[in-house]
Parts: sequence; C-alpha cells; structure tokens
Amino acid sequence: MLTILIADDQQEEREGIAFLIQELEFPLKIEFAENGKKALEFLRHQSVDILFTDVRMPLMDGLQLTKEALKLQPHLKVILFSGFAEFEYAKTAISLGVSDYLLKPINVDAFQDTMEKVIHEITEQKQVDEATNMKQTYVNKHVLFTLVNGIGEPPSLKGVSLDLPDCYHRMLLLEFEKNFFEHVGPEFESFVLSLLGTPADYINLNGYQSLLLFPEAKVPSRFSYREMAGLIHESILDTFNLICYVAVNERPIAIGDLAAGLNQLEQLMEYRFFSPDHFVFEENDDNFYYSTETELSDSAILDTIRTNIKNRDIFGLKANTEILYQKYEKQVQFSQLYVKYMFSNLYQEIVTHHMDVSEMELNHGIEKICRAEDIRDIKKIINEYVLRLEEECTDSESSFNRDIAYIKKYIEDHFADDLSLDSLAAKVYLSPHYLSSIFKKNMGCGLNKFIKNVRMQKAKELLTSTHLKVSDISSAVGYRDVSYFCQNYRDFYGRTPEKFRQFIVTGERV
Repeated sequence: MLTILIADDQQEEREGIAFLIQELEFPLKIEFAENGKKALEFLRHQSVDILFTDVRMPLMDGLQLTKEALKLQPHLKVILFSGFAEFEYAKTAISLGVSDYLLKPINVDAFQDTMEKVIHEITEQKQVDEATNMKQTYVNKHVLFTLVNGIGEPPSLKGVSLDLPDCYHRMLLLEFEKNFFEHVGPEFESFVLSLLGTPADYINLNGYQSLLLFPEAKVPSRFSYREMAGLIHESILDTFNLICYVAVNERPIAIGDLAAGLNQLEQLMEYRFFSPDHFVFEENDDNFYYSTETELSDSAILDTIRTNIKNRDIFGLKANTEILYQKYEKQVQFSQLYVKYMFSNLYQEIVTHHMDVSEMELNHGIEKICRAEDIRDIKKIINEYVLRLEEECTDSESSFNRDIAYIKKYIEDHFADDLSLDSLAAKVYLSPHYLSSIFKKNMGCGLNKFIKNVRMQKAKELLTSTHLKVSDISSAVGYRDVSYFCQNYRDFYGRTPEKFRQFIVTGERV
C-alpha cells in the first residue's frame, strides 16, 4: 500500500483531504503533519510516496518543504494545493519538481484525476524499479559466481552497471552434509540474510554449499563474525533440523581474488575431518593446533601395537589405538591423506594377524578408510576389527559369561537410561550384532525383551509402593512417551497402569 503525507496547518483541511481519499477509495495509508517542519521531520524517518501539502503554512511553507523533502526522498511525488493562484507559485513549484498544483477550494473531479495520475505514475515506476533491481541482482550474482569459481573474467554486460564493491572484508562458507539446496527454495537466502544484522551478498555455489560476502569493514554491533557463524549454525539446526558447518575468513579479499578466498575457506572446512564435533572453523583457532613435540612418533606407537597384536594383548591394543586417535583428533597440521595412509597400515596389521580375512575384505576395509568423511569413520572401522580380533583371541566361554553378567547388572542399575544396543555393546567392547547374538544364546531372550522385563518389574514396584503419577513412573523407568509406556504395560500385565493400581488398592489379584 502507498503512503500519503498530508501537511496543512488547518485541521479541517487535513481531514477534508483524508475524507476525499477514503470516499474515492484510493488505496493509500494516510499520515498527517500540522506544519512544514513536522512534515519534514516525519520524512526524515519514514518513507512516503506522496506529499500533499498546502503552500501557506507557519514555520515552513509548502515550497520550502518541497525543496527539502525532495532532497531526502528524490522519488517523492509532491502535490501542492493553495487558495493563492498566483503564477509565481505555479512557476516555482514546477522548477522544484512538483507533480501537480491544485487550487482551494478543491474540485473533486480535479482531485480525483490528479490522484489517479500520480498513483499510476508511482505504480508504474515501482514496477520498473523492481524489474531493474531483479536484473541487477541477477547480474551481480552471475558475476560473483563467475569470479568465485575462477571461471575467468566476467562476460561483457552491455548497458548494465555492476553494483559491486572493489573489496569484500569477510567471507563465510556454509556447508551441509547432504544436498540441502535440492530441497529448499529461494526463501533460504532471505532466512540467512535476516540473521546477520549487516549487509551481505549471497551466492549459492552447488547442492551443499553457499557463500556470504560482506562489503562493510565494520563488525556488526550485536556480535562478532564467529558468533554470527554460530548463530547461523544454531538457527539452521533449529529450523531445518540439519547440521550446517561454517568457515570464516576475516581477511579483506579484492573482488578479483574471490576464487582464492573460496579456496582458503574450503581448506578451513577440511578441519571437519579432524574435528567433526565442531561446527565453526576459522584460521589460527587454538582448538585445532597444539604442540606434539613430546608425543611418541607414529612408528613407535605402531611398533607397540604390533607387539600387542603378537602377544594377543587386547587391552594394550585398545589403549594404543586410542592414543593414535587422540593424537590426530583436531590436528589440522597433518593432511587427511597421511592420516588415512597411517590408519590403513594399522588396519592391515590388525586384520593380517590371527584373523581369517579374505583379500577382498582386506581391500574393502582399506577402501572404506580412504573414503572416510572424518576421523570418527576411521575409528569406527578400526574398532570393528579390534573387536573381531578380541572375539577370536579371548577365551570365549569365560569372556562371554563375564560380559553378559556385566550387561545384565548395568541394565538393572540403569533401566531409566537410553539403553540402545550400540551403547551397551560399547560398554563391553563388542560389536552390537555380536553382543545381541551371545546375549540371546546365554539368556534365552533378546536384549530388548530383557530390558522390557526389567522396566516392567520396576514400574510394577513403583505402582504398588508409591503414589507417583503414571507419567512420572513412565519417565522413571525409561519411557519418554507415556502412551507408549501404558501400551507396553497393558501388553505385559494385561491391564493399564491405572487399572493395575486400582486392582491393587481394592485387593484383587493380578
């Protein structure tokens, strides 16, 4: 909706113009000013499309107001009206750039014609400006995309001026684990820009990366660029339920060097491999650098591991492989290639001793290490074969009994916790599949059934010995969803928790 500001020192005149606007059903938001100075003050703070002003006013007349108003808002349409029809007023008004001049008392037909003409001109100009802005935005993005990707000099764009700075003072690279941009629309750009609190140019690079370029040297007053990166990560996680990693480059980059700037950001993003639990990466971050001068060399650790394997010392093997993980976690001064090569050697040492592994499986494991996205993936692969080696090197019967006894006790002591197969298997250094198999073999029932039995027994005890609400009991025995707990309880005991408690109170047997 367009906005009109009516400036007149006579209240009845202001209200009369407003009445005409409403009667003629012009789609205008109406604002008032009782003199020229107040009108000018309003224009300093608010954007207006039409200024409808009397010529004769105290403090500042309509001609002075028009001159100052057009300095503030050059695209403003000005309509003067006055009871003084002198030629000089009309001549001065034309020289100032006034759109129209109406005489008092206002003729309704003349007023309607003037307003229709002015509104049409504004609407038409807005459409032209919008088309021009869209074209300019497209051109700017095209040129930036060309420069960022190092494709070469931007193509010649006849008749189009580039609205781009000579230098960007900061760059942020946003990266996702999935092809995020295949599933979100153009509204994502507006979403990100609304978080920043400072002007920025946005470019979508591919299906999983986008770039923010900041033309202003000053830092936003609300927060630092690192804090801004953290806010972007958290907001995307909350809104889209996806992890966004952000690399920050705070060095000025000339517009012709944007490709080099992107390359620096992608190198920073390599930190993800060494520290997958971090989400914001910037140069010289102390979290990713520390001295390793006092640590054992890789060859010394590998020699110790070879001895552990030869002696079937599984405890020592686990301890020394953990030393390697800790050594390379957050150590961005090493290359991914070297780290993968070193762990590939470790993997071969493990699987070629005491294990019946085919050459195809051996090569497949090495290939998986080479394709690993981060060091956690490598750790998972190595641990899998350490556990397999343990299974083959340990006295099966005694080991199984000890592990099963531990898991049973752990479940009975921690029945309210999240007892996933993966977490339980990690407690006894077994693979989830293997733990599930030996538990069922030794106990005669699966892990999930055993956990349910323990929880149902604990729930029964709480129902009969306390006055806790069913929802509290549900939470106390490890169920976050009360309805799911009630369903399980009914399936197990034949009655819902409430019915069960009622029968207990009335003395009936269950």
